[in-house]
Amino acid sequence: MVVLLSALASLLLATDAVARPSTLGRDPRVKRGIRAPVHRYVPSNNIVSRDTGAVYHIWNGGGWILPVLIGGQQVYLNIDTGSSDLWTASTLMPEDQQKTVTRGSVYDPSNSSTSHEVEGYTYGLAYADGSGASGPVYRDTVNIGGAIVPNFAVGVCDDLQYGPGSDGTRDTAGPVGLGFGVMNSVRPNPQCTFMECLEPYVPEPIFGTAFKLNNTGYINFGYADPAAYTGSITETPVANTSSGNEGQWVNLGVRFGSGGSVFDVDPLDMDFDTGTASLSVSTDIAAAYWDLVGGADDSSGAWEYPCGTELPDLDFVFSNVTSGPSTVTIPGQNLKNGDASSGMCSTWMNVVDGRGNAGVPFYISKYIIWNQAKPTMSFADQVN
Repeated sequence: MVVLLSALASLLLATDAVARPSTLGRDPRVKRGIRAPVHRYVPSNNIVSRDTGAVYHIWNGGGWILPVLIGGQQVYLNIDTGSSDLWTASTLMPEDQQKTVTRGSVYDPSNSSTSHEVEGYTYGLAYADGSGASGPVYRDTVNIGGAIVPNFAVGVCDDLQYGPGSDGTRDTAGPVGLGFGVMNSVRPNPQCTFMECLEPYVPEPIFGTAFKLNNTGYINFGYADPAAYTGSITETPVANTSSGNEGQWVNLGVRFGSGGSVFDVDPLDMDFDTGTASLSVSTDIAAAYWDLVGGADDSSGAWEYPCGTELPDLDFVFSNVTSGPSTVTIPGQNLKNGDASSGMCSTWMNVVDGRGNAGVPFYISKYIIWNQAKPTMSFADQVN
């Protein structure tokens, strides 16, 4: 999920003695990759397609989550490459706020022998959907499936807000932010992200994601798994330092097409944010794609198509490929949000102004290698 930050760039680059966790208790010479299982949270009152993994009747579609141990206490957090904080709902929040976390428990810093508050440090986030979270910063041991960072800076929420249109609940206690540290919200000095702090303990400064059609999957910390993908792999640079894209996994100037033909429309800068469900593109890109589908219509304010139609594949055409083919294709069925036999069905393609987002339709097709050192993203077809 994209974070809206108002701090000056000079603040974002500041460092001090607490900017990196202590390695006490861990030997950074012993490096190994970690594979942590994940699954997609789907509210029980929704229907999941066995063919596409689409979640019908809601627009957020759930998200991929995993159990995280903070000071030995298990909380459920979502994987979010669009933000750079690891924060959690906690017992510091009022009780009525604690009850809005619908899955698992909240973190109790007083119940951890390895927890201590960092005096004078706070975090605060405002998300694009109007929600937000803020509170003090504690250091504690964080363990994600065996990927362990001691003395990690955790945002401990004491005030949780919900945006307009929200039902006032959360599926998880918070996010594992896997953007770049320049976006971290801790003040007075930002902190390294979980993946950045994990670097001393893993073979490579990368992570790999495989989100599956059946709403399971995994994340590889510190290595890419060649058994997870098949065929050619495309590597593209990340524009995480360009103006307006600081700290994000963004690829500039992506064009779109279908069946090997490129649409005659302007390219779009694309955000690869795992905290967002829908594929978001410009009005012109959406119109060019749905012009290929007989009976497709946007008169209701969003694109719909006649149910039962076989949708054409969608090509992402990258303008600045480092290696591999420039065209990466996702199946048209990934865009379906409904599988009725008659009537009009909705889709997982949204229209936006400004930067687009790859969304779930892309992620469930590809094994993605996120390299924060180069930085690059690499895409290949998943082995399912």
